[in-house]
Amino acid sequence: MKRERLLNIEGSVNFRELGGYQTQDGRTIKWQKLLRSGDLSRLTDKDIQKLSDYGVHYDIDLRSPSEASWLKDRLPEKTIYRSYPVYPIAKNDHSDLPQLPDATSNIDYSHPYALMILNSQSQLAFRTLFQDMLKNDQPNQSLLFHCAAGKDRTGVAGFLILTALGVDYETIKQDYILTNIVYSTFDQDTLRKRLQNDKAESFVNQMNAAFQVQGDTLNVANQAIMDNYGSYGKYFVQAMDLSEHDLTDLRKIYLE
Repeated sequence: MKRERLLNIEGSVNFRELGGYQTQDGRTIKWQKLLRSGDLSRLTDKDIQKLSDYGVHYDIDLRSPSEASWLKDRLPEKTIYRSYPVYPIAKNDHSDLPQLPDATSNIDYSHPYALMILNSQSQLAFRTLFQDMLKNDQPNQSLLFHCAAGKDRTGVAGFLILTALGVDYETIKQDYILTNIVYSTFDQDTLRKRLQNDKAESFVNQMNAAFQVQGDTLNVANQAIMDNYGSYGKYFVQAMDLSEHDLTDLRKIYLE
């Protein structure tokens, strides 16, 4: 497949590349390494072949086990599937998380995006996602993460991943709000082409202005980190269990 921000996967929704984004130190996220999407239960055989050719090695499912059982992902045969539910689940629900944390907490989750940043279950899901990212270190291998719509859980995961790789917050917010543009645009082929040309950034900024309220939702997650940890660095060390060596390795794997 070509280097495109919005990939042509007919049976999915909001299927996007994170390749090409610039980091604050002048590097670029590699193409064909990080993918985000919504539902994968309706992929066609042609879609599955495309993902196989694209080297999709990991499929990280951020939905609850019940959601995943209702609409099961269709994947290439060799893709490793992981169930890492972000929202708290019942203790008898099965997932691939290494352990279920104690659900008791005295933190006031005034917003679902604060919950995703601060809740022990959510932190475990994202922490385990980062561990798979560290294992995805071979050429021609990509890691895909998704939820149902590819917006909220996937949006927060994208925010954390791009922040860990050193992308600035405004760029991250543009990528987050791009979901709204995808869902509001009937002609996906035309949108795909507009996101490829030299004026793509100007187009995205213009469209994003109409969705500023939705963009402000991501600010809740960002502020939850600052209010409770003081900095991204402390959040990655304390909540994501990522050492400086781990962060360096992530950047070696995903940046060029």
